[in-house]
Amino acid sequence: MEKIKQVIEMGVQPLGSLMMGDRFILGIGQISEMTGVSPRQLRYWEKRGYIQPLAKKDGETRQYKAKTVVTILGIKHFLDEGYTLQAAVKKMTVYDQQIHKLHQFIRRSYHGVVKIDGHNAVDLGFFDLEQTQRLYGILDSDKVYYQVLPADQAPVVPENPAE
Repeated sequence: MEKIKQVIEMGVQPLGSLMMGDRFILGIGQISEMTGVSPRQLRYWEKRGYIQPLAKKDGETRQYKAKTVVTILGIKHFLDEGYTLQAAVKKMTVYDQQIHKLHQFIRRSYHGVVKIDGHNAVDLGFFDLEQTQRLYGILDSDKVYYQVLPADQAPVVPENPAE
């Protein structure tokens, strides 16, 4: 279990930090090409306060963090669905808040993957405040369901994920 957490911390965390941190920066032309949103439209969204570029010096092109690219893609998605720009921005703001909460939930509750009755099961941690039961999300071929097991009967997360 500790090894898996270390791999997650060493692999996924730095990648996420790179993508959502200050080091993964793209220019307005690159973003326009990636997203299909024109530079003119991006500048308009910036002027309206919907997106924020990084501070720039005179003569430099606009640059944005990766998180802003995600926002741009979300706004574009909702525009393509027929929403007005203002409604698309509002929906993206709500969506972004929900994703942030989901990310926090997953980071705090994920305790590994085990086998229960031959199915992969995500260990979501203790089910009760007394810590006598554990909650598992069972991944079946076409559905997800949940199972609560007594903590003393809970399957052990293998040290080697290939087990």
